[in-house]
Amino acid sequence: MLPIGLGWVEAASEWILFALLFFIGIQLRNSGLTLKQILVNKQGMTIATVIVASSLIGGIIAALILDISIYKGLAIASGFGWYSLAGILIGDAFGPVFGGTSFMIELLRELVALVIIPMLIAKRPCTAIGYAGATAMDFTLPIIQSSGGVRCVPVAIVSGFILSLLVPVLMLFFVSLAA
Repeated sequence: MLPIGLGWVEAASEWILFALLFFIGIQLRNSGLTLKQILVNKQGMTIATVIVASSLIGGIIAALILDISIYKGLAIASGFGWYSLAGILIGDAFGPVFGGTSFMIELLRELVALVIIPMLIAKRPCTAIGYAGATAMDFTLPIIQSSGGVRCVPVAIVSGFILSLLVPVLMLFFVSLAA
């Protein structure tokens, strides 16, 4: 244990994230976007729908290849990049091996997104935002905004928000079916 208390780091990082989102909101408003354009964004909704469908199809295929329950495969595939929650939920439901696997899958997804977003966003913004998954509205949002500009931010926020809402719902649903 360190002699210095580091509890303040969590609170400070949370406030820094709030400040970042606040300044991005100001930048969006100054660029002329209305709240409706930001929150009711059909492109962001479409990206989230495609990510959910393709991830679940991938979960089914992986479950068949790895000879595990299809519901386990669907539960693991429902993380959408939210590694902290996915690892805990899957670990509690299926044990530490599956929890660690889920954690690594989601963490690697985020790391790949950080590398791929700047390379893809100019020509394929929807694909780049889709790689971010649930983190498109928080952790990868600064990368999306700096690489793709302000026009990509509303799409990323809506997509990330929808996916973040669906992670616990879908994951717990498939966990309950697997039990």
